[in-house]
Amino acid sequence: MGSRFLKLEPNKLINRETESIIGSKLEHTIMCANLNILSEEMDRLEKVELKNVSWPKYQSTAKANFSIAHQSDQLTIKFRVTEKHLSVKNAEINGAVNRDNCVEFFVQFPDCEEYYNIEFNCLGVGKIGFGKSRYDRWLLDETLIKSIKIDLRLRYCGSIINNNLNWELLLVIPLEFFCYNKISSFDGMLLRANFYKCGDDLPDPHYLTWNKIETHEPDFHQPEYFGEVQLA
Repeated sequence: MGSRFLKLEPNKLINRETESIIGSKLEHTIMCANLNILSEEMDRLEKVELKNVSWPKYQSTAKANFSIAHQSDQLTIKFRVTEKHLSVKNAEINGAVNRDNCVEFFVQFPDCEEYYNIEFNCLGVGKIGFGKSRYDRWLLDETLIKSIKIDLRLRYCGSIINNNLNWELLLVIPLEFFCYNKISSFDGMLLRANFYKCGDDLPDPHYLTWNKIETHEPDFHQPEYFGEVQLA
C-alpha cells in the first residue's frame, strides 16, 4: 500500500462525518452451528457496501459488501465480493496477501491506541498485525491466526471474452484472538473500525473502503478515518 501523506497525530480524530453500523447479536445456537448454517444466517443481516473509492485514479468494476455480528465470545464477519480478475500469489501466513484478491478488517478497541489489521485473500490465507501505525506493527503468531474459523466459497469463470469472479469469506474470530486487549465480552462494545477490498497486483488494482480515507495515495492504515461499530 502507498505511503502515508497526511501528517496527523496517532489516532487524532478528524472533524468529519464517519459511517456507523450496529453489529447484531446472534443466538448462541446459531453461533455454535456448522459454518454453512452460520454463513446462511449472516446473509439475513444487513449487507454494508464498500462504496467509497477513496482514490479515484484506481477505477475498477469490483464490488464488495460485508455483514458483522457477534456472540459474547466471538466476532463474525462475512465478506461478499464480485470482481473480474483472479490472481493469488501468496500462500504463506503473514505474507503480502493485499497483493492478491483481498478483503481486510481493521479494528480498534476502546481506550487503546493500537489496532489490529486483519487481512485475508480469496484462498483464506491471512496476515494479521497489531500496532499504532503502518510503521509500528507486530505480526501475530501463526497458531493464533489459525484459531480463526473460515468458510470460503469461490466461483470463477474465465474466458477470452469475459472473466467473472464471485467469492465469499466468513471469518469467526474468537475472543481470545485479540490477545493484546483484555476483553471479557463483546456484548455492548463500541468498536472503531474500517473495512476494505483491495488487489494491489491485479490487472485493475483497486482500493474500496467503508469509511472514506483522504490521503494522496492508497493507505488503509489510517485509524483517524475509522467508523463506529456498535455491538448489540
